Amino acid sequence: EGPVLKAISGAPIAMEGKSATCAHFSPLGNIAAAMCDLWSNESVQNVRLLSGNAPEAYTELLAYDCRLMNKALERGGALTLREWLTESDRWLSPQAVILSPEATWEIAQAIVAEPDDYRRTVAAGRTAVRLLKDGVQSGRLAISAAERQWLEKAEAALADLPADEQALLAEMTDTYGHLFRPASYGLAG
Repeated sequence: EGPVLKAISGAPIAMEGKSATCAHFSPLGNIAAAMCDLWSNESVQNVRLLSGNAPEAYTELLAYDCRLMNKALERGGALTLREWLTESDRWLSPQAVILSPEATWEIAQAIVAEPDDYRRTVAAGRTAVRLLKDGVQSGRLAISAAERQWLEKAEAALADLPADEQALLAEMTDTYGHLFRPASYGLAG
């Protein structure tokens, strides 16, 4: 959600990715590097590697990335570098599709076009599903049969949501009201 919030507010964001593989494997590490304003890898264990201790090695990797990005900025190639970073990962996974600059911008636009939090949430979900389905239908995004089924289920669930929050709350309270205390969540009841 960080890139979407950045697209809406302009606030800087932090993400893990790119050179953070000692803690998290990710099909969108290059997108994280392109989208975030800073990143770190707080999960580097202090173990000995051939080159030195792991924190030293990962600090060196960070220095490489920073020098590359600074040089791209200095030479007017920052947007080209961003494009290469995002396009190298964009169609490798559903997560990468949704966190690409184009998708985060579309999702952000869908969110700000709505008048309340409920409708913003529904609009974000519907936009994300549409982007993923477009990627699958165009052949750019390959997902498993099980993932296709879940994408269809998500689309159907979003389509079945009532138009407003109060209708959803009434529906959920009728079905699940015995499992929670509405007052604990600031809900009337």
